[in-house]
Amino acid sequence: MAKNSISLVAVGDVLLDRGVAKQMQTHGCDWPFHNVAPALRGADIAFGNLECPLAARGQKVVKPFVFKADPKAAACLRGAGFDILSLANNHTLDCGRTGLVETMDALRGQHVQWCGAGENRMAAERATVVTVRGLRVAFVGFCDFLPEGVFLNDDKPSIALADEERVRSAVAAARKNADVVVASFHWGAEYQNRPIERQQTLARAAVAGGADLVLGHHPHVLQGAEWLTAHRRRALVIYSLGNFVFDAPARFVKATADTAIFRCTLDKSGVRSAEFLPVQIENARPRPARGDEAKAALQTLKKLCAELGARCEKGKVLP
Repeated sequence: MAKNSISLVAVGDVLLDRGVAKQMQTHGCDWPFHNVAPALRGADIAFGNLECPLAARGQKVVKPFVFKADPKAAACLRGAGFDILSLANNHTLDCGRTGLVETMDALRGQHVQWCGAGENRMAAERATVVTVRGLRVAFVGFCDFLPEGVFLNDDKPSIALADEERVRSAVAAARKNADVVVASFHWGAEYQNRPIERQQTLARAAVAGGADLVLGHHPHVLQGAEWLTAHRRRALVIYSLGNFVFDAPARFVKATADTAIFRCTLDKSGVRSAEFLPVQIENARPRPARGDEAKAALQTLKKLCAELGARCEKGKVLP
């Protein structure tokens, strides 16, 4: 790795409830991440989207799909190698504001940082800066969906909601105190491999504000990458990282099995290099893809990226 550069890995949705929780109770805390922890721990910064509250006291809100994981699972996330997580998604408030506060407390207790949530909306939009060997990397997170079952209040514990102007403003503020800015979004249409117009609009707002890297999640499947330019800097947009640790409904297990770890090198100029490492989700937990399944995944990513004007050769996203 070049001098004054660091490595970042990013993954999609991490769910520690439902069938995953049962497996953890049977096989132990490290069960979900056993096959991929080396890749997470080997990076200077490991990032993911935590798709559930870590709550004991918070009561589940009334909605069709609602999650609640044990706060002790924060130690599993730390042990797997995660450094920072996005909490800006449509499930973080599944146990109300009490559950959100519990989640932040649980992560804080394990020295895992987060973005996209805070004691109020202003705090939720504020960047979290991770410094590695002098390089300051700022993370902001936004959700493009109003959480079901919760009345939002700007002055109470909240997640950051996506709005073009607020995204631009939050990224610009982060830019003032960082060398690199990463913007995370929970957006798009579920089970669709191509970004919708709204994703592209928000991505452009983030890059206009000064983001170097945009990481998307929520569709549960992989989407392609796109290079954008603003302020004489090139920014990379990964529209969806798919699932990572997730027990998808039976009818979607096959469709969501192909996923990836995104790995990149960052320096003061932004994204220096980038690549997808193919992963298969098997029995709700990820493992490195093998042989033909890896080749097929890389061919799919090549096609999806080409549709957005980006070159992806053997997993490497080329400038």
